[in-house]
Amino acid sequence: MSDDLMEKVSAFGERLRIGGAEVGRKVSAGMTSMSFKMKELFLSPNQADKLVEEATAETLEDPDWATNLQLCDMINNDDINSVDLIRGIKKRIVLTSPRVQFLALVLLETVVKNCDKAFAEVASERVLDEMVKLIEDPQTVVNNRNKTLIMIEAWGESSSELRYLPVYEETYKSLKSRGIHFPGRDNESLAPIFTPPRSVSASESNASVAQQIHHDIPAQTFSGEQTKEAFDVARNSIELLAAVLSSSPQQDALEVISYYCCSCHMWMS
Repeated sequence: MSDDLMEKVSAFGERLRIGGAEVGRKVSAGMTSMSFKMKELFLSPNQADKLVEEATAETLEDPDWATNLQLCDMINNDDINSVDLIRGIKKRIVLTSPRVQFLALVLLETVVKNCDKAFAEVASERVLDEMVKLIEDPQTVVNNRNKTLIMIEAWGESSSELRYLPVYEETYKSLKSRGIHFPGRDNESLAPIFTPPRSVSASESNASVAQQIHHDIPAQTFSGEQTKEAFDVARNSIELLAAVLSSSPQQDALEVISYYCCSCHMWMS
């Protein structure tokens, strides 16, 4: 092959290489832009987010116990998606406002005490990870840090009730092993992990509230990001189940598998 032909082949190959790199950069930029837009879509307010924002509004001086317990009733009556509510609380915990953080922590504690399936959803949504970050953040106010520590200590020491979810005990022990000082449990955290179901005397009122909420908020449709989100939830759930199966008695593992099968059925329907 002549030198001239070799030079032409080499030049052509270089153009292909440069062109391919440019295409790759454009594709990467396009995917980043798409990811950002889908993230914005995902973060748009939905029914659960709106309810959580109202219950943790920065204008509140004290926790709105009536609203918090009403949300628990709505979860137990399947008037609202409990997974969405837990995600909404998680979004509020990561905000920088000390007031919003505290109200979100109180709401989370109220929900897990009054809704028997909430602990599994808190675990699968990695809410504990954000709580640990809050503890580690030097900007966190003392009151919120102590509240978080008290909650984690209460959950971590309730191994008999939460043994099918080892992440709670593991998180508690991990913080202790790092020398984190726990302020001690208060009267609220010393109460049973699962509070007996409260009698719902205002069921008609709750139904009216739920009806008004559905009227105010447009019907939701499943976007591409929401579909991806469903797969992320499934992946987190599989990781959680793997931990359960490797560290829990057979009966406990069967109970968790049964719960997730029911949850998946509700999600698909």
